[in-house]
Amino acid sequence: MANWRDQILKQFNANNALYLVLDNDQLLLDEWILGKLKEENIYVVNFNESILFRYEFERDYRIKIENKKICLLVRAEGQDYNVFPYDLIQSGQRTRLDVSIIFPKFSTPVIRELDKEVYDALYAAQERYQGSSSDKETLDFIAKNIYKLPYDMIHSRAELWKLLLTIHYELDSVPKVIKRFVIDNLNLKTDLRKLPIQDLVMSAHFFYKYLEDEWNHFVDQINQFPLQKNGVAIEQFAEYSAYSFSNPLIRSILDNLFLEGLIKRVKGYQPAKFPAWMHVGIEIDNGKDNDEKLKYLYLQLKDAKLSENRYKDWTKIAQAYGQLKALSLSTGLYSQEVNGISNIIDEHFEKWMLYQYGSLISLPHLPVPKMVHQIPHYIASQNEDKVALLVMDGMSFVQWFQIRDHLAKDGLSFEENGVFAWVPTLTAVSRQAIFSGLRPSYFANSISTTNKESFAWTTFWEDRGISRINVSYQRGLGQAFYQRENISPLKQSNIRVYGAVIDIIDKVLHGAVQGSKSVFSELNIWLETNYLLKLIQDLQNEGFTVYITADHGNRESVGIGRINEGVIAETKGERVRIYDSVELRDAAAEKFDQSIKWHDIGLPEKFHVLLAKDSLAFVNKGETIISHGGISMEEVIVPFIKVIS
Repeated sequence: MANWRDQILKQFNANNALYLVLDNDQLLLDEWILGKLKEENIYVVNFNESILFRYEFERDYRIKIENKKICLLVRAEGQDYNVFPYDLIQSGQRTRLDVSIIFPKFSTPVIRELDKEVYDALYAAQERYQGSSSDKETLDFIAKNIYKLPYDMIHSRAELWKLLLTIHYELDSVPKVIKRFVIDNLNLKTDLRKLPIQDLVMSAHFFYKYLEDEWNHFVDQINQFPLQKNGVAIEQFAEYSAYSFSNPLIRSILDNLFLEGLIKRVKGYQPAKFPAWMHVGIEIDNGKDNDEKLKYLYLQLKDAKLSENRYKDWTKIAQAYGQLKALSLSTGLYSQEVNGISNIIDEHFEKWMLYQYGSLISLPHLPVPKMVHQIPHYIASQNEDKVALLVMDGMSFVQWFQIRDHLAKDGLSFEENGVFAWVPTLTAVSRQAIFSGLRPSYFANSISTTNKESFAWTTFWEDRGISRINVSYQRGLGQAFYQRENISPLKQSNIRVYGAVIDIIDKVLHGAVQGSKSVFSELNIWLETNYLLKLIQDLQNEGFTVYITADHGNRESVGIGRINEGVIAETKGERVRIYDSVELRDAAAEKFDQSIKWHDIGLPEKFHVLLAKDSLAFVNKGETIISHGGISMEEVIVPFIKVIS
């Protein structure tokens, strides 16, 4: 069956060496399309800044194009082809992509606000669409048929909760244009007017907190009923059935919300007074509760379709795995199951990385960043008055969930996403990409050091109109007790943009003598100092919006033997070796069949990478270490967090 991507692909022929593509709707920046083009030896380059583009074009593409060894699509956004360099205009074939051609029946402005993940369903559904191209009829059709939101059938709280659970839990994401349409229609219903409809629909965090408060009230009310043992007589009371939580539509999802930690269990009640279905939301026995949660998370990962994943799917798996492993380390339970599922995940993830990682570079930084070098671009696009980016060197999702649980005790909450680190997952490569906002190929002269980060951070923001006197950078934080006077934006009121490196985790990793257990234990000790909590709270009190991320994660690995030749990129990069020639790298690969010749995407010349496979490392045989540099999921996908309260 034909799909919308076929309409895009058929416009390009590998026999033509150069295309200039005006793509205001970012149709070309689709993971599947980029993969298919690559299979045909067709490459996509975004034309953003002329100097950076020219450097990349002359280095990587010009000679290949002239010799017709590849086909290059130079993509830009604009109304006129004059956005492209003059010499390319003279030789390139011009192509314009537009959603109105793919979806002629619908309102083009509405389609442009949708996530492209729904284009497949929309393309298949447009044949049965009988409405006009008006915004209202387009939105009505899409809300009901694509997102399955029966907004016009909502008359009770239970129906509203089910609709909101569909929006915030069951669907990957619902675009703002659909949410605004739903809000406008719900606000017309007189029986819902007392509810904060706007916040409930727009914010998942607000909805879950609201639902949690409702649950606490519900449990408290039911606790006051004169019930028989195990709540046998509860259904005799009209007040019980009037509560939304007793509705089967809600109860079918409620278990998952508690097991995933989206809603907290209530404490201080005797479960025997309640019906069995309510026990999942009441803290009974901490050991039993943890066992249930571990089992739930494990089965989620065990049943995941790993071979069919796209980058969004992998970020979700990384989060689920991080939560599973953090809880396993905390309780000492399910350790064998965690190790087993980790190996299965990495087997599939390694294949995905070798085939699809390169397409991530071309994807846009909105609505959320996909790679760490896009983080400053995303933050700049939010137009916030004062921003702070805290880079936790070496933090994987495992450590993040440990940190999150600690911070949540003091009322902090978060918006959580995952982003991909640069490969090799080394500090000098990936962290420098964060602070510069550039691919590693653009900072070749400093790729072996982090000493240029302050300059790169300042330069990035100066290029966006913020004076260097309003920008600050610090590193080496977290190793001593917290002192407010040591934090530059807290003593300099002119600072509007703050970048900081907290490297306590990376130092703990490389000193861990008992693997992940040591890291977990030592990180707990550090968290008890409340260094991070105090830093975040002080920044918030000064008006900063706080973001947290990492340059790379980490992996527990076992030695397969040392490689003596080549240059190691940093002191503890035991999972990667760097060579200045392809020949030397390939020769080393022949000696170690458990290694991977990386395809050096986005890296400088004379920077050729040999990676250790699976959970292995280039250290003494049998030696167990925690390190980074490779392409396991724990190393590559790192947290990108916004502190929202």
